Amino acid sequence: MSYIPPPNTLPPGAIVDAYVRDSGGPRQDASTDQQIGELVTYCRMYGLELRKTYADIAKSGSSTASRDEFNKLIDATRREEDRPKGILLWNYARFSRDLDDAVYYKALIRNRSVVVHSITDPIPEGQYGRIVEFFIDISNAEKRRQTASDAKRGLRDLVEKYGCVPGKPPTGFQRQLVKIGTHRDGTPRNAHRWLPDAEVVPTIQRAFQMRAAGATLAQIQVATHLFGSNNSYKTFFNNKIYIGILEFGSDLVIENYCEPIIDPTTWAAVQKRIADYAITKTDREHPRRVHTPYVLSGLCYCQACGSSLSGNSVTSQTRAKAEGYRCTRSKRRAGCDQKRIGRATLEGAVLHTISRYITNEDNLMGILEVERTMSGQHEARRLEKIEMLKKERRKITQQVANVTNAIAASGLRSISLVEKLTELEADTMAIKNEIHQLETTTYSLPTEVSDMDLIKIAKDIQEILAFGSPDEIKQILLNFIHRITVKKENGQVVGSIAYYLPLHLLSLPIGCIPSGPLISRFDEPFA
Repeated sequence: MSYIPPPNTLPPGAIVDAYVRDSGGPRQDASTDQQIGELVTYCRMYGLELRKTYADIAKSGSSTASRDEFNKLIDATRREEDRPKGILLWNYARFSRDLDDAVYYKALIRNRSVVVHSITDPIPEGQYGRIVEFFIDISNAEKRRQTASDAKRGLRDLVEKYGCVPGKPPTGFQRQLVKIGTHRDGTPRNAHRWLPDAEVVPTIQRAFQMRAAGATLAQIQVATHLFGSNNSYKTFFNNKIYIGILEFGSDLVIENYCEPIIDPTTWAAVQKRIADYAITKTDREHPRRVHTPYVLSGLCYCQACGSSLSGNSVTSQTRAKAEGYRCTRSKRRAGCDQKRIGRATLEGAVLHTISRYITNEDNLMGILEVERTMSGQHEARRLEKIEMLKKERRKITQQVANVTNAIAASGLRSISLVEKLTELEADTMAIKNEIHQLETTTYSLPTEVSDMDLIKIAKDIQEILAFGSPDEIKQILLNFIHRITVKKENGQVVGSIAYYLPLHLLSLPIGCIPSGPLISRFDEPFA
């Protein structure tokens, strides 16, 4: 085989290390053992001393994250006393197929005075060698992109033509062998369709029927044992394969792929339950917390450790039930020693503060005025920002033209000019995206509200806070309150309320009259 001789910087006797890699695919042009054999022969031919070989087997060249040997090689060159004179490669594609990684890591190694040399890529010595190497790296990256694109196209073609899907089928399905042709050597080319597994279908149907009837995931798991944990049901009940529709990738949908397992009525009922739960999927709107007498559940947090406070009831020896809130970390004895806080004490102080200082007509009017003012300011700033970005875009467009003309006039692919052009084009795209985002976002002033309207709104809110059900009170709190922090200190409960103000979050002390401007409020103790 014809090799590329080592450069003058790797004379006979130089100590070198080698890096080899294969992707593990059937079309791999040279396995790691073959590469190592060629590199050993090369070192004997040119009198180089091969000290160590780093080998990544069945690893993709698209990233360095999982290539342990590659990362060991980079770390080894960090220490000057351990550095070899050079690093030998079978070819640059073995080093990396990602353009950014290839350029960065080769530059990093060379800055440490270590030569990087491919024994098969013809790189001329001299000032143009790096340009040729750069184009090889671009070609390797493009080959990777094309290979990935071909693989995706091949899989899509396999699904569209034969209904064959790679990988493990979903629960309740089994693979059916399909002969789709022959290989060049005459051996059959096989793939697999997904078909319902008759033995599991009744269990699948039972799970959907139970979910449609309102059963919890835990109840379904006890009855069916379809999965190892409840979390697996998240994608199970959304998979349209159970009504005969195959969704492959982001845009390929095959109707009537197989016989439906679930009837349309049951499917629709399950999807409605999923949609209903999605509305309350956030922590503060968790179903167990919304429908609870503990109206601060999901809103209240421990000031000492940051963990949420949950409702906690204790039954005494006299059978009396004491309700309170307790830090979840303290309850688990996981590093917090905060004591339990009585429900009546905490809720009474919080609701008093909200009713008196946050939801009264004066504060509501203040909130509306701040929103009107801030909306106008943001709209003016939005327009100013758009104009500034357009000026910057015109400036960069001219710079792009200048660099393009310079490349054309010189007749050479200067790396510095190409890098500058790439940088300018990236800046242009970023500015274009930012302008589009600003142009599609507007700040409109809120609808006018009369004093009488505001008085009525405030009165309605006060009545709900005083006489409403826990669910009604909780909805009011969710509309005004961002976060409540509280702790027990020297027998007193200290805390603060961070409440919503359009475009801002302001903090209001619990249980005391606030002083100072709206944007400067502080925590104060309350009993």
